[in-house]
Amino acid sequence: MHIAFVARKTLYSQPGGDTVQVEQSAAALRRQGHNVSIISSGTSLPDNIDVLHGFNLGRPADLLPYFTSFPGKKVLSSIYVDYALADSVRFHLLYKLLGKHGLEHMKTLARALNGSDRWPGLAYALRGQRRSVQALLKHTHTVLTSSDSEARRLEQDFGALPKTITVPLGVAEEFLTPPKEGAKEGILMLGRLEWLKNQKTVIQWASKRHWPLTVVGDPNKNQQGYYRECKAMAGETISFLPHTGGEELLALLDSHKLLLIPSHFESFSLVGWEAAARGMKVLFNEVADMEETLAPIGEGIDFSDEAACTLRIQEALSEPVDIKKSQALLEGRSWDQIVMQILAAYA
Repeated sequence: MHIAFVARKTLYSQPGGDTVQVEQSAAALRRQGHNVSIISSGTSLPDNIDVLHGFNLGRPADLLPYFTSFPGKKVLSSIYVDYALADSVRFHLLYKLLGKHGLEHMKTLARALNGSDRWPGLAYALRGQRRSVQALLKHTHTVLTSSDSEARRLEQDFGALPKTITVPLGVAEEFLTPPKEGAKEGILMLGRLEWLKNQKTVIQWASKRHWPLTVVGDPNKNQQGYYRECKAMAGETISFLPHTGGEELLALLDSHKLLLIPSHFESFSLVGWEAAARGMKVLFNEVADMEETLAPIGEGIDFSDEAACTLRIQEALSEPVDIKKSQALLEGRSWDQIVMQILAAYA
């Protein structure tokens, strides 16, 4: 089978969780003997495609030209991120005036105008965000969500859905091997530095309490001011590293004790599962969809309550880790097993 993955233009220039999802899904499908082409938005599809698989429902302008022209089976991994909580703070007046769909429409056009993303097209500019998403869904045979919570949010925002299947993300083999023994200490945060990820809150807390904190990730190209604010408030116990992967990432996970995920929203926080696989404790913000997707391997806390949060973080830093328990939770979560569910959706 020849499958075309269509992803955002910035998949590699601004890597995120969807970059891992696309690459690992493609690799697992290839191990099953299938041909997978990864196409960035704006480039042509290869010939003889059997299945078109798009990623990121929240970027309908990237996918609509392909989904409207391709005559075969079309599958969509929604990865539907709700920016409302972050945007209601970051763009308070605009959010009140435009609402979340209107503001997302404006942000898409703004990224094109400042050159950080491709022009979404006149049809999208005139139709708007919500109607463009609804049009994309009408051309989709099957939607893949990573949680039941995500499916419910989609239906609330856009109405009746096509066939929908919940398929969790997998964990790469390098994370599933037993971690090296050794001392684990300090706090780790992983992810692009931006309002949605809410790293600034933890940096502020860690600076006041002199917690050892490592912040890993590149700044969002359109939110350089947020990155500068994070750096400016960081105390001496806080270090910053660029986006990393491979052996360097494994070494960070193996040497740190606690992973914090303070995001205002995550559809599926893959880094939480990767950290748990390496024996780390995981504390995450109690928001959808993390309450569902991270519940088996972490603990939800309310990051809007500084007193309660900082007390729980301090406790977690002194608690022992249980690597054997972490490994047992990951049975059945390899990409080679997860991809069998994706193949069933292609049928």
